[in-house]
Order: sequence, then C-alpha cells, then structure tokens
Amino acid sequence: MIVLDTNIVSEFMTSPPSSAVLNWLNEQNTSSLYLTSITIAEITYGLHVMPMGKRQKLLDERFKLFVNYAFQQRILSFDDNAAALYGEILAAKRKQGQPMSCFDGQIAAIARLHGFALATRNVKDFIDCQLTLINPFDFSHH
Repeated sequence: MIVLDTNIVSEFMTSPPSSAVLNWLNEQNTSSLYLTSITIAEITYGLHVMPMGKRQKLLDERFKLFVNYAFQQRILSFDDNAAALYGEILAAKRKQGQPMSCFDGQIAAIARLHGFALATRNVKDFIDCQLTLINPFDFSHH
C-alpha cells in the first residue's frame, strides 16, 4: 500500500503531468494507492488562495472528481494515534537538526501508522521517518 504525498497528487492536476509520474502510476494497482485528509486540506487551501477564474474552477472540479471517484474509501485520516506518532516524528526530526513542516509530519505519521510506503517528490524531507519512500519522478518505464 502506498500513500500519495500532496506533490504527487498535485502533479496529476498539472498540464501536462510528468510522464515519469504517469508511467509510475500506470504500473500501480490503483486499489493500493491512498490519500490522506492532510493532502485534501493542502490542495483545497491552494485552490482557495488561487485567483478566482476559469483555471481555478477547472482545477477545483478536477480535484473533487479525483478524490470522490478515484479514491473513494481510500482516504486516511489524521486521528489520535497518528497525532501521537506525529509528535514523535517532529521531535526526532528537530533533534536531528532537520525540522519538518506540520503537513509533512502529519502525512508521515499517517503513512507510518498504517505501515504504508510514501510516494513523494521530496524524499529528502522524509528521510529518518521510518518509511519506505518512492519517488515517482525518478521512475523509468521498463
């Protein structure tokens, strides 16, 4: 099972998306891919701070379809267990001199809690979080 980081989800909304990411996605079993409630919050925030207009409306509609149809029943929430793990992860990263953003810490905690890998472009941000990390941007079709 694999959690998609926000930067992977937002890549699907770009035009055109990275061919490496699309090739990677095509190699995956769709039912093994998950989103977090944190990614939904991050992208919703980004859409709401964009200037209103056709592009914003198109991206908002595309994202809602993506979440509601592609990931129905595969959205992981930030609960009390993830919250406790989040505190541990952020403290450990800080002690290592590698402070982590709140959103990244929450996503890392959710993925680790469930024992899932994390697909992200920002692999370096998640090092030492006890996660299996995948960078779809580095994927080459075999």
